[in-house]
Amino acid sequence: MKRSVVVGTGTIIGIAAVLALNPDGGAVSASSLPALPHVTPNATSGNSSSGNSGSNNSNSNNSGSGNSGSGNSGSGNSAVSKKVTGASIDVGYGLVQVQAVVKGGKLVDVTAVALPNNDNHSARISEQAFPMLVQQALQAQSSNISGISGASYTSYGFVKSLESALSQAGLKG
Repeated sequence: MKRSVVVGTGTIIGIAAVLALNPDGGAVSASSLPALPHVTPNATSGNSSSGNSGSNNSNSNNSGSGNSGSGNSGSGNSAVSKKVTGASIDVGYGLVQVQAVVKGGKLVDVTAVALPNNDNHSARISEQAFPMLVQQALQAQSSNISGISGASYTSYGFVKSLESALSQAGLKG
């Protein structure tokens, strides 16, 4: 009888300790998570002259006048940026969706449309891994990248979404 009281008390204390454990060291606040929309449509946005978003709009919107106008030795369409949104990939921890910017047949930028941020841990992984994934993709000029150790699900979603975007842009993934 004494043994069951000790075991029961130990079990209760153990369960209470597990429930009180918070590996993140504090509560997750909404302001600490990156604000990324969860967009699911697979859409091609066409030229960046539509003025959607991004830092390249200042150059591509002025292609008819000013700096990057007709004086570029007849480069024509190669000076036009094309933004293409890839498929939305559910990786189990959230959605991964990217937008590729292609200019002159080359991948020049990749931006996040959606990244896993349902909890603090997923948000931290996305925040750390995404810039490295973009760097790999720009160096490879394709979606054929090695990914990031510790962010394998995000890496998988990034690759699949980028593959889709590059395919829509007429480039090999």
